[in-house]
Amino acid sequence: MKLKQILSLFTVLFFVFTYSCKKNKILTSSVYNISTSTDNLLFDTIFTTIGSTTKRFKCYNKNSGTINISTISLLNGENSQFRINVDGESGVLFNDIAILPGDSLFIFVEVTIDPNGSQLPLIVEDEIVFETNGNSKKIILNAWGQDAYFHVNEIVQGIWRNDKPHVIYGLAAVGYPSLDSNLTLTIEEGTKVHGHSNGVLYVYKSSLIVNGNLNNPVIFQQDRMEDYLLYPADSIAGQWRGIYFSSALNSNISHAEIKNAIIGIQVDTFTINNTISLNKVKVNNSLYSNILTQGSNVNATNCLFGNSDNYSAIISIGGKVNFDHCTFSNYFNGFRSTPSFLFKDYYKTINEQLIYRPFDVANFTNCIFDGNASTDFNCDTLGYDLTGIKTNVLFDYCSIKTEDTVTSSIFSNCFFNLKTHFNNTNNWNFELTGASEVIDLGKSSLISDDILDRLRSIPNDLGCYEYM
Repeated sequence: MKLKQILSLFTVLFFVFTYSCKKNKILTSSVYNISTSTDNLLFDTIFTTIGSTTKRFKCYNKNSGTINISTISLLNGENSQFRINVDGESGVLFNDIAILPGDSLFIFVEVTIDPNGSQLPLIVEDEIVFETNGNSKKIILNAWGQDAYFHVNEIVQGIWRNDKPHVIYGLAAVGYPSLDSNLTLTIEEGTKVHGHSNGVLYVYKSSLIVNGNLNNPVIFQQDRMEDYLLYPADSIAGQWRGIYFSSALNSNISHAEIKNAIIGIQVDTFTINNTISLNKVKVNNSLYSNILTQGSNVNATNCLFGNSDNYSAIISIGGKVNFDHCTFSNYFNGFRSTPSFLFKDYYKTINEQLIYRPFDVANFTNCIFDGNASTDFNCDTLGYDLTGIKTNVLFDYCSIKTEDTVTSSIFSNCFFNLKTHFNNTNNWNFELTGASEVIDLGKSSLISDDILDRLRSIPNDLGCYEYM
């Protein structure tokens, strides 16, 4: 009997020992990795003096064996504004951290920043990098680096003052489906608006009023102001999303510059009698298009739609659009297969079905369509082909660069393949020079000045600049 008890105890101990060894087996295959309770940490406390705050997250091992994290490190090392604490120890680099199966690890993150320190960017970033079994996992860290107004996924309205920059992190929405609409956001002259990566100023069934002037324009741009290692900050397109109007109410943007977005201005489907008015607006260096309209009402005067990685402008699928004394010119310093200007009154479904969306009115008067491609003008209309009725599109007294043979009745008194000789397209300067062949070719117009508020002489020059 005693021998049986000893054997039973031995058997129990054997299985406990075997299970314990199996449970604590270190998993080294790349199929095993750690999990974290978040992929990013945002420190959104606004400090008025030197401030400090701490946040934490968990690192999990959800596997059946022990995982050894080779390194946990701050990407910027000792130069980081952040500090981390792992398992009770502070530092910027940690090696060989083991987590048992089903267990977790707290990691504390602290940041100390003087938001009035002008040497810092608007948003300070870093990354915590985990290296485990050949896998790399990152936690993005963001904190306010300067004193500014920060708009983080919020509904905005009222007045944006010009005393401090405004930073859009995620979504700044003037109205939003199922939440609010019929709001108004007014932006004062001289205001600087900065979009973080993919940040968007979204206007839904509401109004945006931008009150810039010649000496104090409103600037919309990215939040990274310091240069990259090899490139100036202003040379990189697509650093934020841009301004997006969706079924918006009457809105007006005057004397503004919009740059380095994915789409500078996007205007989608309008209700009757609501229009976006653009007056003396410059849009440059967008990743996709400086302006994109889809079934919308837009009235633009003395506007520049300049360099872009793809299109200076896409005007498409219906609405009422009027562009007077505008320059569409793309001298992007790199390869592009797209024209500067694209105009379409149809689209294709996923089944290749053509959907015709005619414009109520589409007028382009005293405009320039130019660029450094062989053809920088693509007008693709199906109105007559599909309906037998003349389409409501007119290009009147415009300078157009194209290799295509143009015979359509939508062109009136237009000029083809003239030499524009802009001042300095590499620096986004599209002012005319004495060698420009578009001087004095304009149609008489009610537009009495140019984008720089200079009086126009008669006959007018084409485009948004009057040569002086």
